[in-house]
Amino acid sequence: MARNKKETTFTKIAYMSHFVLRAFLIALLCLLLGFGLILFVYLGDLLIKGENPLFSTYVIVSPSMVPTIRINDGIIVKRVDNDKYSVGDIITFSSKDSHYEGLAVTHRIVEKHNLSKKNSVYTTKGDNNTVIDPVSVKTDSIYGKVLFKVPNVGKVQDFFSHPANYLYCLLIPAIIFMIYNMSRILVVMKKKKKFSY
Repeated sequence: MARNKKETTFTKIAYMSHFVLRAFLIALLCLLLGFGLILFVYLGDLLIKGENPLFSTYVIVSPSMVPTIRINDGIIVKRVDNDKYSVGDIITFSSKDSHYEGLAVTHRIVEKHNLSKKNSVYTTKGDNNTVIDPVSVKTDSIYGKVLFKVPNVGKVQDFFSHPANYLYCLLIPAIIFMIYNMSRILVVMKKKKKFSY
């Protein structure tokens, strides 16, 4: 009776580990497929449009847009053609300010002055800043409009910036897979013992 109870408990543990591993592998497969699709669209767009892709990603490193966008938040930026930006849009642009020249800055449009049908000059400001940006932004300096943010993705980026962490990402699934297979082998061995009596 005690042996049957142990076997039942062991079988339940093996079944649960099988279920957890399967769910983990399915989630990993979905993640890889999603990443592959995004990469395919990105590379296709890069081939067609060259240096100005349809979508870009950035990680925020300053508190200028708090509380809307925080440090370490990731943002997805979509290119907008034909100068269709409006006051209130959050944009990412190449800064011409001497303090931040060439850096990608993400701020909100507070004023727009049309120069022509496809060219404007924008005044921008960080939500957390008390003053507007000292240098205006021209349409050709804008990478795109912020579509949405992914909170704390910068922490993930920081994690993967250390090569040793890649090893953990390989070792943990490998250990789970080994434990799962060992539990299956033990279940089969227990069943063989049971039927050999």
